[in-house]
Amino acid sequence: MSLNRPLHSRAYATVAHPRRGAAALLVVAGAALALCVFLVDSFTSLQGAVAVVYLVVVLIMAATGSRRAIIGSAVACMLLTTLAFLRVHGVPTLEPAMRCAVSLAAIATTAVLALRNRERMVTIAGQARLIELTHDSIFVRDMDDVIVLWNAGAEQLYGWTANEALGRRASELLATAFAGDRVKADAALFRDGRWEGELIQEHREGRVVIVSVRCALLRDERGAPRMILEAGTDVTARRAADAALVDSERRYRGIFDTARFSLWEEDYTLVVERLAELREQGVVELASYLEAHPEFIREAAGLVRVTDINEATLRMLGAHSRDQLIGPLDRFLPATDRTFGQVLLTVLEGNGLAEGETHMVNLKGERLTVLFALSMPLGTSRYDRVLVSVVDISDRKRAERALISMQAELAQAARVTALGEMSASIAHEVNQPLAAIVTLGEAALRWLRRPEPDLTEACDAIERVVHDARRAGEVVHRVRSLASKEPRQHVHFDLGALINESARLLEGELTQHHIVLEVDIARDAPMPRGDRVQLQQVVVNLMGNAIRAMSAVYRPRVLLIRGRASAEGLLVEVEDTGTGIPEHIAPHLFDAFVTTRGGGMGMGLAICRTTVESHGGRLWATNRSEGGAIFHFTLPVAVAEEVRA
Repeated sequence: MSLNRPLHSRAYATVAHPRRGAAALLVVAGAALALCVFLVDSFTSLQGAVAVVYLVVVLIMAATGSRRAIIGSAVACMLLTTLAFLRVHGVPTLEPAMRCAVSLAAIATTAVLALRNRERMVTIAGQARLIELTHDSIFVRDMDDVIVLWNAGAEQLYGWTANEALGRRASELLATAFAGDRVKADAALFRDGRWEGELIQEHREGRVVIVSVRCALLRDERGAPRMILEAGTDVTARRAADAALVDSERRYRGIFDTARFSLWEEDYTLVVERLAELREQGVVELASYLEAHPEFIREAAGLVRVTDINEATLRMLGAHSRDQLIGPLDRFLPATDRTFGQVLLTVLEGNGLAEGETHMVNLKGERLTVLFALSMPLGTSRYDRVLVSVVDISDRKRAERALISMQAELAQAARVTALGEMSASIAHEVNQPLAAIVTLGEAALRWLRRPEPDLTEACDAIERVVHDARRAGEVVHRVRSLASKEPRQHVHFDLGALINESARLLEGELTQHHIVLEVDIARDAPMPRGDRVQLQQVVVNLMGNAIRAMSAVYRPRVLLIRGRASAEGLLVEVEDTGTGIPEHIAPHLFDAFVTTRGGGMGMGLAICRTTVESHGGRLWATNRSEGGAIFHFTLPVAVAEEVRA
């Protein structure tokens, strides 16, 4: 079977194994021909000359593809030849015997050649079946680029059927383009007999396919090039994925290198191995182990290798090149750092993300406050490329400390201002016990200077002098506490007593403006806990604002202070019957430097809100429908009810 004409691979199977019906017809035809030859050879004058036709019978049987048919037909033909010879010649002479022997040898030789050809065709058919079974594209083209073999894999890859592809030029049918130099590819194929590479070809539907091909040059018996076998695998999706991966890596590197915040790539392989050793040693609770062995945290930090950093990291740590920062991580962590233990727990538990605030040391030895976020691979993955983002918040922390200091100064200034505004009340309250002391002292002297001193009356007057002197001392103590800048301490205190003290500080203003003070503390109100002086400043400020709001109204002036339990803990309300809160002021009521009072600083309510929120509560205000306003502030249950636990 020549490969010089187009032949689809499935034809080999047909040649080697004809269909069952065709094989039966061939057997019948061969048997009929053998019978005819026997009759002619036995009963005509042609005799031995016609015996050569037995060769045709053997060839017909060989066409069935059956080994048994070939051997059986050869044996039958040889028997028929011998029978015909014996019938005609009886005892044979030398010449007829030689002719008979030649006929028998020709039949046997034809049978042997037919059997060999059958085996060769079976081998070819098996190879053809393998070509059909493979998923790869396989086709053969002659030296004129004409396709002579086209398998099912080629049909699937390119969309052309075998009937459509056979006889067509491969380069035209597939619009083949070489990814490299075609001249070099052809030279390698004819020099080495093989070539591998990638081709850009076209599917029947017009879409481009990238094919990884292996070409083999088939030569004839004289060594001349005869055919080219081309096997191909579709790598279009793989190349697209590779290109997407390269593009993703390029984008990642671009983001990594140009990010304005610090990015680190770290290798945690040795840390993971060390943690695995701990597991093998029976360590189950890593948190407890770290608590008992804090030195392990430092050891683990030394096992982490910094493999890459970006430009922002160079600036943050004061380095001139990446080489200065590549190496163990522990160089950048303070000796007392314990935050890395949280990272170790993330690695062990497989949570994937660790973040928090910690400290780092730059190359100048300066301590930095940073926020970090670490993305750890989940599952059994590689740990040699862990991404860590770091944001330096040292300046922000310094600004926060400066802001807190400034707020403390403003609060102090507000307290001093409040003391100035309350000076009349303070003077009134201090003058009252002082005047009483003078009067009682004079009375005691008179009782003692009598001809007969009345010691009882004198002692009574002196006791009242002592009482009023202590009262004046308490007033001075409260004023000093309010103006003090000493650190505050949270303590439990009685809300009613605090309100009464605040009322005494404002007694002069309450009397001057004819304001009635009412205090309503519910029996189930929880006892608060907090900085007593700061919370007293809140109450005094709210009461002072209420007094000033009622100074310009002509209806009954009532200042009501309530305290009761609520869902949020302790709720305190300061209610007045004054002018209320203007609509244009309400959204900004608690902002700094917002005031409706001429000459006011506008810091009182802002400081009140900051104070309440620092205790875990909240402060807000509402207007009364009858006129006036209510200021509400809360303390949470956990703070308010701690004393009852």
